[in-house]
Amino acid sequence: MMKSLLKVSFWAVPVLGLLLTTTAAQAQDEVGEFLRAGRQDANKLLGAYVEPASKSLGHSLNGGWFNSGKAMKLGRFDVRVFATGAVVPDKDKTFDLQALGLTQVKFNPGNSIAPTVLGNDQEGPELTLVARNPLNGRDEEIAKINSPQGAGFSFLPVPMAQVSLGLVKDTEIAVRFSPKVKFDDFEGELWGVGLKHGIKQWIPVISMIPGFDITVFGGYTNLKSAYRGIDVQLATRDRAFASSQQLQEGYYDNQAIRLTTKAWTGSLVASKTLSVLTAYAGVRYSNIETDLNAEGRYPVVAYRTTAPYAKYVEDLENPVTLNMKDSQWGATAGLRLKLAFFSLYGEYTLSKYSTASAGIGLGFN
Repeated sequence: MMKSLLKVSFWAVPVLGLLLTTTAAQAQDEVGEFLRAGRQDANKLLGAYVEPASKSLGHSLNGGWFNSGKAMKLGRFDVRVFATGAVVPDKDKTFDLQALGLTQVKFNPGNSIAPTVLGNDQEGPELTLVARNPLNGRDEEIAKINSPQGAGFSFLPVPMAQVSLGLVKDTEIAVRFSPKVKFDDFEGELWGVGLKHGIKQWIPVISMIPGFDITVFGGYTNLKSAYRGIDVQLATRDRAFASSQQLQEGYYDNQAIRLTTKAWTGSLVASKTLSVLTAYAGVRYSNIETDLNAEGRYPVVAYRTTAPYAKYVEDLENPVTLNMKDSQWGATAGLRLKLAFFSLYGEYTLSKYSTASAGIGLGFN
C-alpha cells in the first residue's frame, strides 16, 4: 500500500513542480528587473505579483482529503490519485501600483493597474527604476521595465496521491507523502496527515438513521520546493560600475527561489449513501501560510553615499523574504460512485478561493 503511494507521488510531485515553477521560469527576468529597484520595493512588487498564486496553491492543498462523511472501518483502506485546484477571484487578477507605497519606482498614475501572476497574459504598466543622486538630491533613472505579464489562466491544478486507513472507534487516518524529488531545475517534497472521526456514534438520534453519516475532519499539508533556474547576471550597461570580483564568471551563480507552504484545514461533513452512490456536504475552514525567498546574490546599481558619490554595483544577498497568509470558510458538496474496489469522486467548495477536486480511488472502504 505505501509502496503504491510512493510510486504515484514520485510522478505527481514533479508535475506539481512544473506548475509551481511556471511562474518562476516565465518571470525570472522580471524578478531580476524588480530587484534593481532595491530590497524594499522588490519585496512589495513581488508580494503583490505572486500572492494570488500563493493563496490558490495553499487552498488547493487543503482539498481532496475525503470523499464521504463516513470513516472507514478498522483495517479498511484505499489509495487515491486526484487533482485539486482553486479559482482566483477577478479582484486578485490585478493589483494597483499606487497602493504599494513604492519609493524607487516611478510610473504613470493614470496607468497603475498591473496583472498578477494569475492575471491576463499581457504586460503591465511601464516602470521607471530610479536611484537618488546624493550630489543633487534628485532621483535619476536607472532602467525602464514593464511590470510582468500574467500566466493567462486563473486555475492552478495540483495533482496529489493519498492513502487512508480505518482505525478503531470510527476513526480514519490519511497520509500524503512524497520523498524529495528533482526534475530539471525544480526540487520538492510533500507530506501531510489528516484524521477523520465519526460523531454519529455519539448522537443517539442520528445513529438511528440508516445510510447517514457525519464526521469531523482535520488535516495538515506541508510542501517544500525550490527552483534553481534563476539566472540574474550583470547587465551589459552596468558592467562599467562593477568591481573585478563582481565581473568574475560564476560570481552570481547559485540563485534560487524557495517556496514553503503550510496548509491547515478542518471540516464538518455529512453524507448519505444509496447503493453505489454517496452524496456528501459540509463546511470547511482553510488556513494557509507561504514563505517565498529569493536566495543568492543579485546585482543592483546604486549611488555611493560618500565621496566620490559615484555609481556602483551593490550585491543584494537573499533580497526577498515574503510571508503570505490567508484563511477562508467554505461550503463543500461532492459525489462518489463506488463499484467494488474502484471509486470515482468529485467535489466543489464554494468560497473566496473556490476549489474543485476530482479523482479515483482503489481499495476496500
